[in-house]
Amino acid sequence: MLSIEDIDSGLQVTHKNTGLRYTVVELGDDEVLLAPEKEGFQDLIAPLELFLQEFISADRYSTSRVRRGGRGRGRGAQTRPPTGPKARGRIKKMVRDRGFGFIRGDDGKEVFFHRSGLNAGDYDALNEGDSVEYVIQEGPRGARAENVRAVSATAETESASNAATT
Repeated sequence: MLSIEDIDSGLQVTHKNTGLRYTVVELGDDEVLLAPEKEGFQDLIAPLELFLQEFISADRYSTSRVRRGGRGRGRGAQTRPPTGPKARGRIKKMVRDRGFGFIRGDDGKEVFFHRSGLNAGDYDALNEGDSVEYVIQEGPRGARAENVRAVSATAETESASNAATT
């Protein structure tokens, strides 16, 4: 059985009865957001108590176990910084109750982002229409914005004037 200390964003888990595999997207106070491994399946929000009873770590039966760093709070857990092209855009839509949103990039493309891809507290500070900078990551479900951060109006003006002079 899993314990709260075992759960961290990115942990791969398997449902005991169905054998379906998921990745933990986010651990809340009383629920866990899971992304399915198989295409065509929807994200799953499981009550924490049920999650702890019904899921096992997917690497439980693997020969090369990876040590997980718990919930990432002061336990030395290291997360790799996202790699990929940097982009700018504006927040198109926020779905606060589910912890995600969409950004329309300056290139016109829309990209999904989740609060787990931001620094703590930054998600609550964002609003629709805000200018942001982010790193584009390619995931199993397509492009996703990581390291999303608000860009001040001053930085935006400086960037535009630098582009005009070059």
